[in-house]
Amino acid sequence: MDQPLALAASIAVEGVVVALLLMRMDRAKLLRGIAAAALATLMTHPLAWWSIKALEPAAGYWVAVAAVEALVCLAEAVAYRLLVPLTWPAALAVSVVANAASTLVGLLYYAMLV
Repeated sequence: MDQPLALAASIAVEGVVVALLLMRMDRAKLLRGIAAAALATLMTHPLAWWSIKALEPAAGYWVAVAAVEALVCLAEAVAYRLLVPLTWPAALAVSVVANAASTLVGLLYYAMLV
């Protein structure tokens, strides 16, 4: 999967996950959450993609993924905190769950190719 396709898949997965997590909130927060997911992913995904590739030779694939995804979760939590807005713990939880889901989808995709 190339980076643009992976970006589109990440936006879709994270948007659905955020919608499911926020669906009990009012409509405005739900829509802001979906928008925050898309905006945050647009900003972090290219950096994450190339950072993992750059760190992998020195740190190994799994360490690179874990380190980069941890930073992505923190960065995207800021978007949920400011744009939805959610409390810091809720923003971090939403970010971790959404990013875990999109990472898992990506790993499953690559596992099916092998």
